[in-house]
Amino acid sequence: MDLLGTQQQPAINQGDSTFSKNKKKTSDASYHISSTSFNDAATLLAEKTETVGLEISRSIASEVLIQQRSEMTLQESALKLYPTLCEVEGLTEDERYRALSKILDNPTQMLIFFSLPSSVRLGWVRRFLADH
Repeated sequence: MDLLGTQQQPAINQGDSTFSKNKKKTSDASYHISSTSFNDAATLLAEKTETVGLEISRSIASEVLIQQRSEMTLQESALKLYPTLCEVEGLTEDERYRALSKILDNPTQMLIFFSLPSSVRLGWVRRFLADH
């Protein structure tokens, strides 16, 4: 019988401190890479979020400015509406007041009214009053 071939081998982890140290080094390196990657990703995400936030703010500011200009245009038109209705020959006083009330409730119609040549406004106002 060959007793040398049956000699016991030490377990991989048993008493082998080199294996344990190598495993710890690999684990530390993985942790360092993972934490660096995570930090880089978080930084990039924060930068992108800030950029998107600024773009949204600019867009909202632009929309607010457009809305304010539109409201100013409508207010100016509303102030001119009654004097302009008084210039439409053939409108009765009752038609003027009804038109004033109804056109002010329809801003798009007010813009249409002002875009028309004065020669067709009488017919337009009467049709508008009949439809509304």
